[in-house]
Amino acid sequence: MTDSERLDLHSASEAYPLEQCKGRANLIRALREAGKLKERATSPEAKSGTITHAAWAGTWSGILSPAQEETVVALRRLERLVVTDWAGRDEYTLLGREVRLWLHGPDFEPLSSGKYDVAYGTIRTKRILIMDAKTLYGEIKPASQNAQLRELVGLARFNYPKCEEFTVAILAPNLAPRTTIATYDSFEAELALRRLRMTLADAADPDAPRTPGTWCQYCPANPECLEAREQVGKTYALAKKIESGEYVLPIGERGAKFLDSVATAQKVLDALRERYKALIASDPDSVPGWHLKDGNKVREITDVQGAYEIAAQFMSLEQFLAAVEIKISPLEQQVGKKRFNELFASVLSFKQNAPSLAKRGQKELEQNESQV
Repeated sequence: MTDSERLDLHSASEAYPLEQCKGRANLIRALREAGKLKERATSPEAKSGTITHAAWAGTWSGILSPAQEETVVALRRLERLVVTDWAGRDEYTLLGREVRLWLHGPDFEPLSSGKYDVAYGTIRTKRILIMDAKTLYGEIKPASQNAQLRELVGLARFNYPKCEEFTVAILAPNLAPRTTIATYDSFEAELALRRLRMTLADAADPDAPRTPGTWCQYCPANPECLEAREQVGKTYALAKKIESGEYVLPIGERGAKFLDSVATAQKVLDALRERYKALIASDPDSVPGWHLKDGNKVREITDVQGAYEIAAQFMSLEQFLAAVEIKISPLEQQVGKKRFNELFASVLSFKQNAPSLAKRGQKELEQNESQV
């Protein structure tokens, strides 16, 4: 997805963060116009997800890895199951794949948009099914609570005003559950549309407040956001008081809010550090006393067979294998997750890492990189 495709307007993929921070849109737009916005680099996982989406839609002509092929096959199977169950005995038709729905103003000026992965409609009963694939790993909110899909329902309501029922489904072949489904009647769809309009109106206010939170993680403007930086300072000051014994570690709801602020502060600090690295790389004298230190050199054997031929001169195969470690992820990508589990189940073992802090329930990561 590109900003030119969206005309630099709000998209349903940003529904959740915009609802939480109404002022983010104004800041992002101002930074982009000033040439100060640093867009996030797309991760390898997200690039793989984009390829998988394109292959599912039939627009990818390149070679898929076994893992990508497995995901595409699973998506097609889930699509058939969901659409068959949804349609029942009704005759249906494909409305489109990778279609962007637009919300227009009174003078037909574009206001907002959202792209669905695939949609079907019944011919006589005025029903629509919208499906969205989530191919990455990580928790997502179910269809009934998903802000992105709710906005897609509002956009569908605007574009198909005579439709009487809107069903949305998330297809997640690499997660459990693999599908979640929600249905909106015409009244609920109208409420979704009105909520979208209200959010856009609130965000258009020049004085719309910026509210830092965990959603800052995927905001490209967070290094330039004063409120986010102030949140870092407040969190640090409180943390120092807790460390010195001046303040009791908060629990309950206050503890939950404090942990949220800690997570936000960490994400903002990480983003600031990356910005400073880029600044010092372009101007080594911009920050006195700081410089870019060369990264550590890590030795890596890429020719395993050649390494064994050398090692075989003074050690057995058993000794060689005991000294090396097999990287599971690259091997799994070569053969596909399902086939990997079947083939290597007898030699797999599991190591339990130390527990980490996580919020209960499901977290919503609406920005699924370039997949929407």
